[in-house]
Amino acid sequence: MAAFEDGTDERISWRKCLNSHPIFDRLRETSKHVTLRSDPEELLVVREGILFAWDREQSRLLTTNLKDLLHADDASRPRSTLQILLCTNAPRFNVEHITLSLTGQHVLLWGPQGASVMHLPRRYGKFGQYENGKETINCRTMVLAERFFMSSGSIRLLQAAWHPGSNSDLHVVLLTSDNTLRIYDINSPQKPIQCHRLGEYSTSYSLLANRSTFEVALGDVAVAFDFGPATEDSRRALERPSGCGPLVYPIYILKGNGDVFLLQTSLSEPGYLHTNLQGPLTMHPPAEDNYGLDACSLLCLHSSPVVLVVATSSGILHHCVVLDGGDDDDDDDDNDSAVSGSISDLASVRSKTDSSLYVYESVELFLTPVLSEECVEEVAYPILLHRDPSVLCKYYCSHSAGVHGVTLSWLQKLERYCSSDNDNNEEGTVMDVINQDQPCRVAHMICTKPSETCQAAPILGLTVVDDQLLGQALLCQTVNNDCIVTPLRNLDMPPAPLLVSEKYSQEVSSLPRQSGAEPFQHHIRKILQRDVSHPILKGSSKTSLSLKESFELVQSATRVLREEYIIKQDLARDEIEKRVKILQQQKEQQQSDLAESARLKVEIKGKAEEIANRHNDVVEKQKELMKRVVSVLHTMHGQLPVLSEAEQSLQREMNEMQDKIEQLQNTLQQVKVKDEYRKEKIQEFDRKVSSPSLSQGQNRHLKTLLKEETDAIASLVKETKNLAVAVGH
Repeated sequence: MAAFEDGTDERISWRKCLNSHPIFDRLRETSKHVTLRSDPEELLVVREGILFAWDREQSRLLTTNLKDLLHADDASRPRSTLQILLCTNAPRFNVEHITLSLTGQHVLLWGPQGASVMHLPRRYGKFGQYENGKETINCRTMVLAERFFMSSGSIRLLQAAWHPGSNSDLHVVLLTSDNTLRIYDINSPQKPIQCHRLGEYSTSYSLLANRSTFEVALGDVAVAFDFGPATEDSRRALERPSGCGPLVYPIYILKGNGDVFLLQTSLSEPGYLHTNLQGPLTMHPPAEDNYGLDACSLLCLHSSPVVLVVATSSGILHHCVVLDGGDDDDDDDDNDSAVSGSISDLASVRSKTDSSLYVYESVELFLTPVLSEECVEEVAYPILLHRDPSVLCKYYCSHSAGVHGVTLSWLQKLERYCSSDNDNNEEGTVMDVINQDQPCRVAHMICTKPSETCQAAPILGLTVVDDQLLGQALLCQTVNNDCIVTPLRNLDMPPAPLLVSEKYSQEVSSLPRQSGAEPFQHHIRKILQRDVSHPILKGSSKTSLSLKESFELVQSATRVLREEYIIKQDLARDEIEKRVKILQQQKEQQQSDLAESARLKVEIKGKAEEIANRHNDVVEKQKELMKRVVSVLHTMHGQLPVLSEAEQSLQREMNEMQDKIEQLQNTLQQVKVKDEYRKEKIQEFDRKVSSPSLSQGQNRHLKTLLKEETDAIASLVKETKNLAVAVGH
């Protein structure tokens, strides 16, 4: 079972109420008359918190925003919203898989009889819903290769996927049962832009229906494919002015007999319209049955080096490392090798040129907890592989008996070794860690078929939620359209980079410790790590167990809980108690050291004060001695009979200054004499130039005239006032 994490109340609330959401209520209502298959399907997908689910009964897409479930207290925000996306050209075939494009603008609907593409409407409005929260929306839908599938009744669509190298996000890759890989542009959906034959024959597949059965029996038909990481075509780099070659997207193709082929594709380069199929890739070590003749699914992990996961219908997973190297001469050595190799052997041949597959390990899934002796026939369990978007080294398997989670714990160490420099001094340390055999961890998360005699209950949808607000969770849609939400805690996720302050504190705190010491929490995590997990039992409504099978199921669950949970928890408790005792002893010792340090601090402080006082006394004494030395030196220089050069120079300067002073005094005396003479001349001129004055008789005469004029003016003013008064009356 996947590890659980303690989330916030909001994260826990949306997980609990998702199964009762209207989207799953409608699916349960409309699925009563639907005939179920025994193979797993992909009818559920989540992107950026938006959930999409396909309603097979009414051929429509249901969608909702999971983030609305986080705002239970916000009355203005819609809760449990449901939007219905209708197809303008509804598919006439059974849709078993839905796939979102890379940009999230289109949805690929496909099944064995055909494929369609739905164009999603725009998101706008207050809460970012489709068409501002409209309940029912018509979406433009186009059918891919409609005439081809209608005219070829025996051909089946095995797999469909979006091409990652499409700049416009409009290209779809279809793998059909006629051993052909076609690439379509949805703007011209009837004619493929590229067609790659994956077999040696070129006869029309639809004309020879019996031939398809014969080739399927031999396993010479491609059953699955997956895209590898993009690579640069170095051969055409010189032809371009930028010096960079075009990007090529390799496609790994799996055939039913277990052979893996490689096809290089490019949508922008015309030279890749017809490329030769490379392979089958050599597998080391070789096996007589080619690691199973019932291969059904393929997954490419974009690590460095690339890792391919090959799944068979018998429940076996092969983890293959794709490396450049390997010659035919090494086949004799590989015959004596074990099925599971070591990473050091794989890394030693990475300098060679030809691509080869190195099977690092083979894992058999524990599908049903109860093995029934009544079931004699071997039951096939087609497996669908799903990658984890948050962790590169983890993926999930869905099948008709439940869900498994697989973690490749050795992949990170292999990447670290392949990316390191061979001349590094730490290479030996890295190799020592790599040579430690670390098999993958398989967790049985959900079980829908407790016994082999029970009816198959395939998983209808499996998707991973990876969001900052919603957290990390695994959503599983069962055959009864129930949604199981399992919170995830990816222990293999690389930690977030530290801040500068955190790095400094970590360096300071790690100085007294040993460089190779393992953290205690990692030690406890290793103890609690489970090799076998007890899954969540969620069968269909028709699942029935006998008393014997029920007892075996309870007994198996009890044994797993005792051995994998209780015992390991007891061991972890004992380790924690030992650690607590050690820490208590260290605490007591540290407290005594602190007390001793406090005593030494007081003592050192007293000595420091005493030394400071003595230092002040010494400084004052030093200043006094310096003054005495200076006075003694002056006295000694003054008693010398001969003047020194500095004194002679000073004497010359003083004599020159005395001469200049005498000259300045003479000049100043002359300036004063001239100033007195100027003042005398100015006074004489003032006495001569004086202003004229009137005599006393003239003054009396002027005063008499002014008085007479004043009296005349006063009499005139009085007469004017009288006239004004008379005129007014």
